Amino acid sequence: MKPITLYVTEPMYETYQVQAQKQGRKTAELIRNAMQEYAESHFRAKKMLKDISFLRTVRLQANANDFLNDSSWKEEFLSGRIKL
Repeated sequence: MKPITLYVTEPMYETYQVQAQKQGRKTAELIRNAMQEYAESHFRAKKMLKDISFLRTVRLQANANDFLNDSSWKEEFLSGRIKL
């Protein structure tokens, strides 16, 4: 691992310290894990359906068709005409 210098607010650092103590872990470990989770969700190209977090990115509009009940999209998706 590479050591780095990271400036955060005191309240933010204290929050991580408290959580680390509660979990019996090191503060640095929690911060590394948070950085890893952020990188995985924001930096990696999302080219496969399984890589998309629908809880964060998809919102159904009023009167929208539910894709789980409407299979008309499958042919276009499988043919490659729909790209992520």
